[in-house]
Amino acid sequence: IISIQPQLAMKRKASGPEEADSLKLEVSLPSGRYESVVVSQFARLSDLKIAAQQSLGQRFLRLAAPDGRLLDQTGSLELSGLQNGDSLAAIALQPKIAATCRAFALWVV
Repeated sequence: IISIQPQLAMKRKASGPEEADSLKLEVSLPSGRYESVVVSQFARLSDLKIAAQQSLGQRFLRLAAPDGRLLDQTGSLELSGLQNGDSLAAIALQPKIAATCRAFALWVV
């Protein structure tokens, strides 16, 4: 389980009084592989994405809510409508790179 507090990522076992302010979410890849992620209900969606990336070992992910909408990582978890126990879909994105002798570009499709 990966636990994340706003602006702070760390691994820990889910226990203690701070659980009242936390959400436990299941994040799954299309392959069926899934991980439990615990985040503060006051975290940003970008914090949730980082926790999912770390727990699934995928650097480029997009998260979808249970209703199928893609989550905007600039929003807050509190306003996203996600609830404790929700299952999210994680879509692995394919990074692309192009380079010249003086520059390079990396983007995700």
